[in-house]
Amino acid sequence: MQYVYVNDVYDEQYRIAPPLQVQLVSGDIPEEELEIREILRCWIDTGLGPFQTARESKIDFWRQANKFSRLSLTLNTLLKHKAYYFAAKRVASLWRFGSIEKAYLEYLLTKHVGVKSQD
Repeated sequence: MQYVYVNDVYDEQYRIAPPLQVQLVSGDIPEEELEIREILRCWIDTGLGPFQTARESKIDFWRQANKFSRLSLTLNTLLKHKAYYFAAKRVASLWRFGSIEKAYLEYLLTKHVGVKSQD
């Protein structure tokens, strides 16, 4: 299939960087990237964000830490699949350098470098 922003579902980089504030649709990017974008948004909104808040305020820390851990484990499992791995890698390339979410996602991605991915 022909996409607007990538040449292939397994591209590591965008051919053209997609606009940040535009809702992308099927055909702009692969379906796997649409899915991983939604998963990453949920991972940040319901896992990482509340965990950071709980860590700073010491309120409900262990419950939030457990939730973040479970969501990260799910994300890590998805990254074993080649299409999700490359989609997440492309998305991370758009995130602000030095952000905690970019650093942690890149950490998860490094765990799968050189690993035989499932298709």
